[in-house]
Amino acid sequence: MATISPQKTAVGTSEAAGLSPSPAPPERLSLFTRARLFLKIWAMKIQVKVLVGLMRTFNASKLRKTLPTYTKRYEVRPMLENRVFIPSSAQPGAKHPLFMVIHGGGFVLMDPTMDDPINRKFADEHGFVVVSINYRKAPSYPFPTAVHDAAEIARAVLADADLPVDHSKVALGGFSAGGNLTLAIAQLPGIKEKVKSLVPVYPVVDFTGRYEGEFRPGPDGKPDMLQDTAPLFNWAYLPEGQDRTDPLLSPICAGRDRLPQRIFFIGAEYDYLCFQAEIMARKLAGLDETADTGPDWEKNGIKWRMVPNVTHGWTHMPKQGEEEVQRKEGLEVLYKEIADWLKQ
Repeated sequence: MATISPQKTAVGTSEAAGLSPSPAPPERLSLFTRARLFLKIWAMKIQVKVLVGLMRTFNASKLRKTLPTYTKRYEVRPMLENRVFIPSSAQPGAKHPLFMVIHGGGFVLMDPTMDDPINRKFADEHGFVVVSINYRKAPSYPFPTAVHDAAEIARAVLADADLPVDHSKVALGGFSAGGNLTLAIAQLPGIKEKVKSLVPVYPVVDFTGRYEGEFRPGPDGKPDMLQDTAPLFNWAYLPEGQDRTDPLLSPICAGRDRLPQRIFFIGAEYDYLCFQAEIMARKLAGLDETADTGPDWEKNGIKWRMVPNVTHGWTHMPKQGEEEVQRKEGLEVLYKEIADWLKQ
């Protein structure tokens, strides 16, 4: 894992946390550069949509087993479809813990269907009602649109009388960009006081640049997937002149009192984002940023787990042969740990 360089040990990410202001925003890009980035983003969006569509077509019979119980659109965002997973063992009148999940994709790609296998399994094996929340994507809808979309839908889910949920057991989680949105919307009224626990999985938490990790090849020798895509995603999501210390953008800038008391951070060892997520976990736990805490610890309501020998997105990227067997076994262990922790 990356180590802190001297210039990055100085805390200073937001006035809200009593810290110094953000660095000066980057210079405005040339028209040519902006046009090039725009074309690259849309080419990527189209390519991913086509590839995902083909994969879903070829795996249709297998994916039918992972479908939600139903889908739902809420009046607050009628253009966005959300996916609801009721445990297969649910009995009439029974109440279940609620776990709202926000998908990843760099704020630019994908939709809630990408989490169907995980959400279906989590609902059936661990007895949670899982609601997969949608949001509009950049570059058409840059920050803070996704934050407001996810927040409005989360509030609607919490007010949904049709869901068989125990409102004393409400949790919120997400992957990558969804982990960022998890930590963002949990700061907002109507959510903060109702959500008891957060589970951000390999989240991006810092856009200020103060807590940059290190791009490293994964165990298979392939480069970090974010090395080429992160600059594109950042350009698409961040408006020009945006204050990057805004806690809704960079949750690492949020003071402890802005977030729920219980947060389970999960990082991936060979992930550029692992470093910043671990720093945020330490800060919230009241630990020194440079403390040697190891890959698995819990203190003051904050839990940290670094999954070894995996890369960003490992939860969603199948392997081959024995590697896939090991990946699935690792997921089983991790999701049981999450479920047990949420039920505490």
